[in-house]
Amino acid sequence: MPVLTVLGLSASNKLAEFSEALKVAVSESAEELKLKPSGVSCYFPQDLLPRNNEEILIFVDCLTEKPERTDEVRKKLVEALVAKAKVFFPNAELIECFVKPFKTSHGFASYIK
Repeated sequence: MPVLTVLGLSASNKLAEFSEALKVAVSESAEELKLKPSGVSCYFPQDLLPRNNEEILIFVDCLTEKPERTDEVRKKLVEALVAKAKVFFPNAELIECFVKPFKTSHGFASYIK
């Protein structure tokens, strides 16, 4: 399950809607990902400094490596996430997105109720 961590945002009632939009963007960015919105987690850790949504960083963690998840597919993913962030935060001066590949053979366990 991919995990999105978004930094640089102030707490607001807009975050729940933005979270859902990001999850949909992941699932729609490339069919090779074979992901549904329900299979994506999204977190907004709070910073100790006040942020005003000017610099937004999005990290994609735990995206399992698979042959069909090529560099081109990852590029579609990050472009879709940046585009969605631009819609929600049009005044942002910087929006960046990074993908960290993940190999289950390096250690992975899961429990889903």
